[in-house]
Amino acid sequence: MLKWLKQNLGLSFGPLPPSDERILALQRETQSLRLELEEYGRRLALLADDLERQQTGESARIAQAVQAQLEKLLTDIAGPITQLLTQAHLLEVESRPVQAKDVLAVAKRLVRALEDEGLQFEGSVGETASFDPNRHEPLGGNDALAPGQPVVVRFVGVAYRGKMIRKAGIEKRG
Repeated sequence: MLKWLKQNLGLSFGPLPPSDERILALQRETQSLRLELEEYGRRLALLADDLERQQTGESARIAQAVQAQLEKLLTDIAGPITQLLTQAHLLEVESRPVQAKDVLAVAKRLVRALEDEGLQFEGSVGETASFDPNRHEPLGGNDALAPGQPVVVRFVGVAYRGKMIRKAGIEKRG
């Protein structure tokens, strides 16, 4: 019958590949894909290890930088702090007089060291300003203040790198 179809219709049928050859080809391809997948898995594991090492190293570098900056700050303020402690000892333990101007001079050195590290002071004591609830905190809790209302600064505000960390203590201008 195949012969008749070939002659009359011009069809040609090649021999069908044995199913064993096809199965072997698929098995080879499957094995190749498995090996490729394992290689990608190994690469992924290596990349994950490398990333973890980099993150650990970066964390260590950041910790060292923070430690160095903190150490610098503490070194800068160590002198004024020891002077303040000595003045406190002289006054409280030995009952010796300490000049207020000497204490203020040491305190100003301490403030300058903190300013050098980025601490900023907002306003000045006695200054008249317009009330801003983001920058001012009323000292008399009962005062109802409207934004823009004139107030007097009693305690300066403190900011660090542009972020307000302590609002200025204010009172309604009387």
